[in-house]
Amino acid sequence: MENAPAGPESPAESGRAGVPAGVRPALRQFVREPLVHFIAAALAIFLASALVPARLDAREAIRIGAPEIQRLAGLYASEAGRPPGAGEMQALIADHVEVSALAREARRLGLDEGDTVVERRLAQKMRFMINDLAVPPPPEDAVLRQWFAANPGAFVRPARTSFDHVFFRTPDGLRLSSVRAQLNAAGPPDWRMQGDAFMLERAYAALPDAEIDRLFGRDFTHALSALMPGPQWQGPVASAFGVHLIRVTGRSAPETPPFESVRDEVLAHWQEAELARANADAVREIVSRYKVEIEAEPR
Repeated sequence: MENAPAGPESPAESGRAGVPAGVRPALRQFVREPLVHFIAAALAIFLASALVPARLDAREAIRIGAPEIQRLAGLYASEAGRPPGAGEMQALIADHVEVSALAREARRLGLDEGDTVVERRLAQKMRFMINDLAVPPPPEDAVLRQWFAANPGAFVRPARTSFDHVFFRTPDGLRLSSVRAQLNAAGPPDWRMQGDAFMLERAYAALPDAEIDRLFGRDFTHALSALMPGPQWQGPVASAFGVHLIRVTGRSAPETPPFESVRDEVLAHWQEAELARANADAVREIVSRYKVEIEAEPR
């Protein structure tokens, strides 16, 4: 019996007509490979990430550039006394990344809100930034002279006293009177050998009152100011150490020096005052950007 002629191909058979019969099993085996599944998943992730807005990448990125790496290395070197090694540098960067990520996440969760320590630290950093931007350039001498004339008290040189002293551990009246009488008569060969040993100097030149206070105490300074300069030995004057016979060898009154001799000091004072003024103006300008509402306390 003869075979009947083949009929027309079905739609499914016609759709596979372009693929040779021997290739179809190999194609099915290729699609089943795990590697193909992994590549497809990776491609899907890549395509999905490409659809995320660029601003999200910018927000989430933690970028560490060369200046930050140098700063971290400098901090390490200042503490350890040597630059960090490769492994130590990697640890520093890893720690910096952790801190940055945790800080960003804390801010995202609002953990920085209402924290007085965080607020004060941020305010301090703002003040530092304002201070760096507000350093005034040096003015003309005419401006400095005018400022010097308006603020003479900032440059007054205090009164200074020069004196010699003989020290006694205890206020023995008879001994003190005897030594003072000898000193004021012809004087012993060396007044420095009189009295008791003293841990500091025996003679002082041009000391301001603040320095005398520091060395001997305020009561000593006050009593010393009442003594007249001259060759006579006076006292006794009590101090934090014991008692002293004093010879005042010189005293200068407070004075304002000429501008030329203190120009650099005047410039430093002027810059400090201008910087404080500029900082205050900058802070007031920042505060003015905000609407401040203060609720009255309930009675």
